[in-house]
Amino acid sequence: MEAVLNTKEKKAKQIQSLLKVERVVVSLKANIPGKEKEIHEAYILLHIFSSILLNKYPEARLNVFNSPEGPYCLYTHIKEDPHSLKRAFIEIEETHPLGRFVDFDIHCSDKSLSRSDFGLTNRKCLICEKEAWVCIKEQTHNPADLTMIVKDNVHYYVKQVLEEVLVKSFLLELDLEPKFGLVTKSSSGSHQDMSYEMMRSSVFTIVPYLIEMYEVGYSIDDLKVAFDRVRHIGKQAEEAMLKNTKGINTYKGAIFLLGVIMTSLGAFHQSKFSQDLINIIQKMTSNILQELEGQADTFGIKAFQEYKFYTARHEVYYGIPSVLEALSFLNRYKNRDQEALMMTLIHIISLKNDTVALKRAGSITKYEQMVDLISSIKTFNIDQISQVTNICVKENMSFGGSADIFIAALFLDLIVDHLA
Repeated sequence: MEAVLNTKEKKAKQIQSLLKVERVVVSLKANIPGKEKEIHEAYILLHIFSSILLNKYPEARLNVFNSPEGPYCLYTHIKEDPHSLKRAFIEIEETHPLGRFVDFDIHCSDKSLSRSDFGLTNRKCLICEKEAWVCIKEQTHNPADLTMIVKDNVHYYVKQVLEEVLVKSFLLELDLEPKFGLVTKSSSGSHQDMSYEMMRSSVFTIVPYLIEMYEVGYSIDDLKVAFDRVRHIGKQAEEAMLKNTKGINTYKGAIFLLGVIMTSLGAFHQSKFSQDLINIIQKMTSNILQELEGQADTFGIKAFQEYKFYTARHEVYYGIPSVLEALSFLNRYKNRDQEALMMTLIHIISLKNDTVALKRAGSITKYEQMVDLISSIKTFNIDQISQVTNICVKENMSFGGSADIFIAALFLDLIVDHLA
């Protein structure tokens, strides 16, 4: 009890100190029942709603604090009228699927605004229709049951968002055209055994496995154990994909790359956002390059052993540098329109890290010639892109490895406002 009182007193002093130079201070905390307030879900809730606030008020400055009462955030430099702020945050609390699990408070020099100032009743209990403070005072419900409601709702929301963002990332790549021999809505490109419908069906087949990989990262402390587990899940995803396509490999590389990212994102959330996502990827895959010294049972291993070619294993070992380079390039563009997406894909291809394209080329010389041809496109010119695409199809070239990098970059671009 003393620790709780000390925390509240410290927080109050922090707010009063800030109000000496600020017109308004916004505080955000998660509503976590019971004694254990510093659960993983509290940090996920803060991240979700902090992202909402910072998108709405980009000028705001954020300070994050940990305490026995759970983590909380204080925001300053917001110029909005305090009453308008409170109305905006009440709407978020009332309408967001997780809104009832957080509190936005508006602090001014003379008072803190409450729901009653706007003619609203107090927040309801998570289980019954009574006001929450009544159930807390009377200890009506088991705190463990209340906490489980929070956890279940947060997990359901996270999985839903991950699924939506994964599907959107795949389809943004798939719907882009023309595309240098890759499958599009209007063409099978250099893949006469594939179709748009097959690729789209594959996406919905493998996404549940990628969600499962996230859950492994979230639930297992040991990254090496988690990685072993998700590689097994990855094999299951490949088998499901091949069954769906009657033996055609549509997204094997994407399963591997996104599987590593999803597992690491789960571990990132488990760490209460205290570890760096890229460091998690590197720690988890720190032994993976040893596989390149063994039997060349994949073309990637063969390409490394014969040409010292950069492979998907290198990509995760070094912390997905190609994905981050692609994301940085994409961020040069304000909108995610055809120009931004196409020029980003061209940039990825120019990095020359595509073992899938190397295999189709049959030689390093032809591969580099085709990459140089695509890289010669310096500005968005759909006629030039179409001409080069026709050459790629004629030469039976396609850049599936680059497409995998592209999908992963799109995923990180989309997920950052939600969960990363």
